[in-house]
Amino acid sequence: MKRWPRGFTLLEVMVVMVLIGIITSFAVLSVGGGSRDRLAEEGQRLAALLELHQQEAILRGEVRGVRFSRNGYVLLSQNEKGAWQSPAAEALLIRHELPDDLTLSLWVENRPVDLRAAGGPQVWLLNSGEATEFVAIFGLADAQGPNAPLYRVAGDALGRITVGEVKR
Repeated sequence: MKRWPRGFTLLEVMVVMVLIGIITSFAVLSVGGGSRDRLAEEGQRLAALLELHQQEAILRGEVRGVRFSRNGYVLLSQNEKGAWQSPAAEALLIRHELPDDLTLSLWVENRPVDLRAAGGPQVWLLNSGEATEFVAIFGLADAQGPNAPLYRVAGDALGRITVGEVKR
């Protein structure tokens, strides 16, 4: 009688650990505070989702993308025919709408992006780990001027994501 090996592969364990980390991040971020804290929450949420989908793109050999709009963002995957679609995951991990009092602006490869224009994703997450260079800035809709709080999420061509408050 031949015995089949039991247990989980390292890849399965890694995927579960990444998902647990993301869910924990959402739980920590859901405990809100003031306006600066809300900006930080949105920035951290975007960074966590980008890191998750970047790892998924590498593990599954898919190309992923992020389509930003004035009121949020949606994560997409490219199918075999080259069409963009929502990946198979919970809606919470794919689409996010910002609260009405927050604003989002985007720069891709050092150029501002018109978030009203329709089309495909502005940021690509390649299965090699590389990505489109971008900077997403979260702000408060009712706070304008040089002292208005801003929170920044940036990605470089190597797929590294940085987050932090904008210092002026």
